[in-house]
Formats: sequence, structure tokens, C-alpha cells
Amino acid sequence: MILVILASATPLILAALGGLLTERAGVLNIALEGMILGSAFAAVLIAGLSGSIFLGTLGALFAGMLISMLFNLGTFTLKGNPFITGLGINVLVPALTVSISQRIYGNQGIIRPENISSVFKIAGMDMFTITALAAAVIMLIVFFRTRQGLIIRSCGEQEDLLISRGINPVKVKKQMVLLSGAFSGLAGGALSLNLGVYVPGMSAGKGWIALVAIYLGYRRIPGVVLACILFSMAEWGANRAQGFLGIPPTLILSFPYFLTLAALWLFSIRKSRSNTGL
Repeated sequence: MILVILASATPLILAALGGLLTERAGVLNIALEGMILGSAFAAVLIAGLSGSIFLGTLGALFAGMLISMLFNLGTFTLKGNPFITGLGINVLVPALTVSISQRIYGNQGIIRPENISSVFKIAGMDMFTITALAAAVIMLIVFFRTRQGLIIRSCGEQEDLLISRGINPVKVKKQMVLLSGAFSGLAGGALSLNLGVYVPGMSAGKGWIALVAIYLGYRRIPGVVLACILFSMAEWGANRAQGFLGIPPTLILSFPYFLTLAALWLFSIRKSRSNTGL
């Protein structure tokens, strides 16, 4: 059960860690959802064409970074609103995947190449889960034990300090958005390559849930990881409850999203009380 929940939580953890990088650098990356979906599509597309899981994973990673470059272009180069830019990407990516799918496979639906092999596993954990857990540990070390971690945190809290030290905060933010794209790319790869199939809309709000996990975890790496696992446990429980309770399956499957909404609501209340000293 633990391994199943960890595997389910892996895309969330990867996306949330990427979102945390941008959040701590002072950028709210709304485009996580689009990055995950676009990368899931690229992973299956490239793995199917090449017959290689490794190349599919690389394709997912670079697809995420490519979409993050679009976010950087809209937000920093063209001086657009990052929220609007992110929303635009989330709308653009699904349409783009449908268009590419129609051109290559002649359909706009499920893509299931027959030559995709299984994802590499160690001790029951796939390579994406191992990468997610290792990334969390490495980020902890980088954030609190290295100069680069101090620069990232200062970028989101004290930009003037960085400028006084001759460091360009915009450059740091762009780099964190790129890294966020790479993490989201791996999240998309974990979603589609583990199943060996791409399904339109398969990100299913995971980018948004990852954003909620960042705040529910108080922008701290252990808290964020635990929040992601909590959401995955709710999803696992909802899947298991189907057929055992006299509740419509669609309502049961929506439980993790209700939990997300409730978590965000509770966080807002606690934040509001904290700000007013109650």
C-alpha cells in the first residue's frame, strides 16, 4: 500500500518541488498544470517513436523546460502578468497536444504506442519515485546549506539585498522557472510512462493540487512532500471506496478535489488569523 501511494504521489511531489523553487524565488508558477500535461504527451510521443523509456523521460524533461521558457518569455521578457501567462499556457497546451496528436496519429484521443517498455524499478519503487525522494533531500541541502539556496530564498524575500550584492534577481527567477519546468516535465513523464499511454486531460488538476500542497506545507520541503502524500492517500482511499459504498463513483472520485478545496480554505483562515495576531 505504501509503495502504491508513493507512486501515486510522485507526480505531485515532483511538480510541487518545482513550484516551490519558483515560489521561494518570488514567482507564482500557475503553469504547472500545462507543463505536466505537455510533458506527459511528449514522453509518450518520444518513447513511442524511439522505443526508449530513457529518451521518453528526456523528452518529458525538455518539454517541461520548453513550456517554462514560454512562461519566462511572457512574464519577464514581455512583462506580462505571470498569472495570466500561466493560465494562457494551461489553455494552450491541451489544444497543442490535440493538434500534434491529430497530425501524427490521426486521432485526438488516447495514444498507446505498443513498443513502450516498463519503467525501471528498484525495490518496488520506479525511477520517478526514487528521483522525487532524492530531489527532496537534495533541495533541503541546497536550500539551507549552500550559497545558491540562500540566493534563491533571498530572491523571494529580499530582492534589494541581492541587487546590492550585484546579483540579478530576474535572472535567478528565470532559472528557477526553468528548473520548475524540468521538475514538472518529470512529473508528466511519471504520469504517462508508468501507464504506457497518454490520455487527454490526464494531469487531472495535479498542477493545481501541487500548488495547494506548497502552501499547505508552509512552503517547506518536508511539509510539501507530506501534503502531496496526504492528497494521494485521499485519492487511493477514494479509488478503494468505489463499489463498497452506496455513493456514486463520480462523487467518490471527486473527494481528493474536495480535500484540496478544504485544505486551501483552512490555510487561508489560518493565514488570515496569523496576520491579524489572533
